[in-house]
Amino acid sequence: MLRQNSTRHSYTGYRPRCTFAECINSLLWLHNESFNCWSHILGIPMVLLFFREELGFSFNPVMLLYLSTALCFVLGSSFAHTFCCYYRLSHNASFVVDYIGLTIFSCGAGIAYVNFSFPLELRVKSGLFGLSFLDTYLVFLCLCSAMSIFLSVWTRTLRESFLRSILRVSAFASPGFFMSLPVLYKLLACSFDNNNYPANYCDSTALWSKQFIASITTIFFYVSRFPERLCPGKFDYFGHSHNVFHVGGLLALYYQKSALSLDARFARSHQFSTPSMELPVLCISFLLLSIISACIYFRRLFVVNNSKPSH
Repeated sequence: MLRQNSTRHSYTGYRPRCTFAECINSLLWLHNESFNCWSHILGIPMVLLFFREELGFSFNPVMLLYLSTALCFVLGSSFAHTFCCYYRLSHNASFVVDYIGLTIFSCGAGIAYVNFSFPLELRVKSGLFGLSFLDTYLVFLCLCSAMSIFLSVWTRTLRESFLRSILRVSAFASPGFFMSLPVLYKLLACSFDNNNYPANYCDSTALWSKQFIASITTIFFYVSRFPERLCPGKFDYFGHSHNVFHVGGLLALYYQKSALSLDARFARSHQFSTPSMELPVLCISFLLLSIISACIYFRRLFVVNNSKPSH
């Protein structure tokens, strides 16, 4: 991170404006972004292992789409924390890349939720505009993700404050909360009445519980800025809230993928209809157009002094 963009709780470990090569080299020495960089760089092979596991088991286009968006998430975060001091990019521009990756991942995860993890009771309901309930839910999730990217980028125009943290985490969490409601219903239904469901239907509930706990913990640390708020300057390099945010995000991703795999196996064994890729691809395309529109609208955030850093 850069000193002029730092929080009031971090005092040391800042990198100066760097060239591209210097940003890469900074991965090899200690600064206050080292843990943030490496935590999600190491998340990249984790997602690639998920790809290998999925391709070795079966070809499921929805799961591959989900993993592709998960890769966008860890790549975007790794890029942002590695190159936030790059002199040809504004600090805002690098973290907009982070938000874009997270928003794409939220949409991809929602598509997987709709296809694999929705409660049996909701699969037979009709939706709006002649669509099924699942397709209707997916359309609203897509719209929610599009609004999320606008809101998250807009928060970069605000001064740092507790309100800005609330607005930003709301932008990230709103698609996740919306897509998790049916899964939460499934989790509660399985907890209270497991015997009324087919065998293996509730196998994923323990993993979903862990995923929810990891997500809630992650949000708490992000908003509260704990523990560095209590001891400013003591957690500049390790242990600050954003470190916990990164680790919690990877844990949530791991539990989410594991739960989705169990739900996909159940759906396949009960011969649910093969999911159509038309609406998911349309949703992702609409989201990409929304991202481009947001970047154009907030283009002033990307203005940077292109003078080369002096040493």
